[in-house]
Amino acid sequence: MNYSRIFRVIGQTLEPLRPETYEMVCYGDCYLVRCRVKEEKKVRGLASFLRLWRQQENPNIRKNPKDGVSMHAEFLYSLEELNRQDEERKEPRRDPNAMPDPYSLSNTLRAVGEFLDRKPEAKLLFARNHGQEVVILYETKGGVRNLEEYPISTLYDLAVKKYVKRKK
Repeated sequence: MNYSRIFRVIGQTLEPLRPETYEMVCYGDCYLVRCRVKEEKKVRGLASFLRLWRQQENPNIRKNPKDGVSMHAEFLYSLEELNRQDEERKEPRRDPNAMPDPYSLSNTLRAVGEFLDRKPEAKLLFARNHGQEVVILYETKGGVRNLEEYPISTLYDLAVKKYVKRKK
């Protein structure tokens, strides 16, 4: 599996949770994903669920009571599980003529994966969203580590180009 496919499947799995932030770490053939979510019931229903916790509140920070309580969740995905999930999702997920949401988690993560797929022999070490940017740490075949940041708008452009290419 290439990174774009792996990350798309992870994104599709996590989209119903609407994570506020995420970070992804690669451990061999497994991907540990940490994210901040609001809906505990949906989290506990996922097979890859590992841990759920609340961060201690800082009394100096005022919160809007309408925002609800965010929780941190961890998920662990093996390549075998991701392959199985991808096979289960082979049917079209929406109208084939409709423009996909390029800002969706699955398309954002797919774009991160496409970025890594374009780097020869790149190995993901860490990826996370940081505000309106995505931070990617990867290692080259020669052992050189690179940290790169991309605005979400750049990933949006990649997603749109991918959509246009598929339609041709």
